[in-house]
Amino acid sequence: MKYATDTLADARDPKTGAIRWGKLLLDKRVYIPILVLLAAAAVWAALPSSANELIPTYEVKREKFLVTLTESGEIRAVNAANVSAPRVRRISLKIVYLAPEGDYVQPGDTVCRFDPAEATIELREEESELEVKMSEKRRALADHKSTMTRMTADLKSAELSFELSKLNLEQMKYEAQSKQEEARLTHQRNELELEKARQSVESQRIIQRSEMEKINLEIDQNRGDVERARRDLESMTLTAPREGLVVYGRNWSTGRKMAVGDEVWGGMPIVQLPDLSAMESETYVDEVDVGRVSAGLRAVVTLDAFQDSSFEGVVKSVARLGKDKEGASALKVFETIISITEQSDVLKPGMSTRNKIILNEIDDVLFVPQEAVFEKFGKRYVYVGDNGAFEEREVTLGEKSEDFVVIREGLEEGERVTLRDPTIDINQETDGATNGAEFPS
Repeated sequence: MKYATDTLADARDPKTGAIRWGKLLLDKRVYIPILVLLAAAAVWAALPSSANELIPTYEVKREKFLVTLTESGEIRAVNAANVSAPRVRRISLKIVYLAPEGDYVQPGDTVCRFDPAEATIELREEESELEVKMSEKRRALADHKSTMTRMTADLKSAELSFELSKLNLEQMKYEAQSKQEEARLTHQRNELELEKARQSVESQRIIQRSEMEKINLEIDQNRGDVERARRDLESMTLTAPREGLVVYGRNWSTGRKMAVGDEVWGGMPIVQLPDLSAMESETYVDEVDVGRVSAGLRAVVTLDAFQDSSFEGVVKSVARLGKDKEGASALKVFETIISITEQSDVLKPGMSTRNKIILNEIDDVLFVPQEAVFEKFGKRYVYVGDNGAFEEREVTLGEKSEDFVVIREGLEEGERVTLRDPTIDINQETDGATNGAEFPS
């Protein structure tokens, strides 16, 4: 305000008080801002008339055209040693330790430990059961020994009685008939007692042998249970069978990678030790596209974490059977494995990838981005030109890829096409026109 007041004061005639406009316009504090405003107006007038914004364009090229299909995936090793949960009975397997994922381990290093409490209790119970069986065996041996001692004595007594009755019978041959008959009957009785004693001893030996075989069998079973319980306790610690990089397996119950606190089943892979010399990318192709994909097609694998790193690959296999796609989609997807033909220290299992499968290669054709082609009332058009002057031109399309489409007729190499319709405002709704829409090739 003071600047404007001073300028007007300097331009007034001191006698009449009237503003001298010539002096005012020659004052540099006035004419310099006026010149700036005039220059800005000239620049504004020179801008394109379409909402004063530049329309993006693309130069038509004649090159090799690639028909591609891009799917996300994950790096994995071709060969890997699995370290799996032990198959144990009556013991829950709860992970209490995992070697850090990404660590490089040597053979024998601990990679996983399970809670050993239940396995320890199981071992103690089996050892106690074995001790009980051993005590039963000692007691049975003592009983058998006592019984056999008594029965052997009875057998000896029966043998003596038999021999005495035999002598007595021989001595009675000159005695009365009644005494001879008595001696003969006594001898027969002693003979029967002797045979009975012999059979009892033999039967007792068979019984004792059978009892000991049963006890020994039970002891062998208990010893096997103790040995199994010891192995189960030892199996609560998993070690690396070879050197390698630790990669966690996936928990079948949760669908996530293994973590401390997870309870797992016997045989479930806990850790993988991949061979990093040969890598591949696992991806899934929708059922609508799987018919175009086959083993042997060339592919380019790009790491999401390193967009400037891409690796040559080839489709190794396509699954014959589909599986449900994650989410609510009813589409089936087919596992597709891409072998990476290059080696690099950058490649690590579990890294996410973008897999560009090259379905077809066409040499020496013109192509433009799909958003440069507009459909109006069943025909396809492009806008050719630059700097605000554009020509609408009908074109004939050929093969299309994910982002580009081949132009068979209607364009020349080096011409520029717009990437949006220059005839309408960017915020205006189109009427019967489609920009960059999906269209058949």
